[in-house]
Amino acid sequence: MSLINDLQLQRDILRRKLGQLLFDRKRPAPLHERKGKIVLLRWDAKLGDAIVSSWVAREIKRASPEREVWIVTTAAMAPLFRDHFGMDKVIEVPKRPGYGQLKRLAHSLGEVECLVHFGKMLKMKDIYFISQVRADWVAGMDDALQAVNLKLGKASSGMHFSDKFALLLQRLGVTNPDQQYIVPTMSPPDALASWWPAEPVLCFNPYGSGSSRRLRPELISQMLERMLAAGTCAICLLYPPGMEEEVAGIRAGLSRPECLLLSPDAPSLAGLFAQLRQCQGLVSVDTATVHIAAGLHKPILGLYNPDIGGGNENFLEWHPNSPSAAVLFSTNTREQDINSLDLAEFERTFRAWLLANQAALSAVQSPARA
Repeated sequence: MSLINDLQLQRDILRRKLGQLLFDRKRPAPLHERKGKIVLLRWDAKLGDAIVSSWVAREIKRASPEREVWIVTTAAMAPLFRDHFGMDKVIEVPKRPGYGQLKRLAHSLGEVECLVHFGKMLKMKDIYFISQVRADWVAGMDDALQAVNLKLGKASSGMHFSDKFALLLQRLGVTNPDQQYIVPTMSPPDALASWWPAEPVLCFNPYGSGSSRRLRPELISQMLERMLAAGTCAICLLYPPGMEEEVAGIRAGLSRPECLLLSPDAPSLAGLFAQLRQCQGLVSVDTATVHIAAGLHKPILGLYNPDIGGGNENFLEWHPNSPSAAVLFSTNTREQDINSLDLAEFERTFRAWLLANQAALSAVQSPARA
């Protein structure tokens, strides 16, 4: 697998160099300041990224109501931005658009004050797209590109991604933005009433994107046994579509299966938001649920991989943005593998986290019942 990854990386580097040669041109600073439309490129379809930047349009329009904020994103993320995050226009694109589609999209944007792409090492298609947009400013993390004339990579190094967006807004004249995440309410108040208990509930999400952030079933079971033994809370197991059979098997194998909650409804974004809003705290691998819980001010125990080689760049940028969060790192520094968590250390950290957040974790808010 590492050989395939290495070959793919070399291919991407070669394509990027070709993209720079063909399309990357220096973009002069505009002669006159103007407050036009701001266009965010978020076509990576990542929920966590969307939550962390959910406040951006709200704060731009608070400072400058006349400014329009547009976003280019995937069909999966479009309803969030359209219905909940205050975008003036949401443009949907497929996950892998062709060059012709990108050119038409770029020209359809018209005159743009600032085009924002926060990828750190843009690919050939990204560079091509930027070259086709009539923008005064291109803001980004990829300082090496000539086309990026509002360079934020070095300036925001080591910052959480929410703070990187705050720095962007400051450069656009928005001072002291409120970085409170927007976590939508997408279901009625009584959505969980038929199955959510009256006692405290912890949510546990062992399923991140990709195998490096996804716990194996046997480790999930061992962690659940230790969590149930350590506290009085029931545990609601969060899971993505397609994992129904696995989680049912995990519950059946527990010594106290009645203490593990599984939603009777199919996994959905609305259900995820409702369960995290209702719970008293979250234990989660490094994925979107961490950021949703941070936006809801829930105590968080995050399970993270160190960067390969033992660095912490990913953690600095994507840690739980909450004062009531604790983090446990996996032990493998040669390759990212959340399954290298030390089980004994997890139990110690979990018990300490329970004790530190005792008041919050025992405060029950019962869901409305018909």
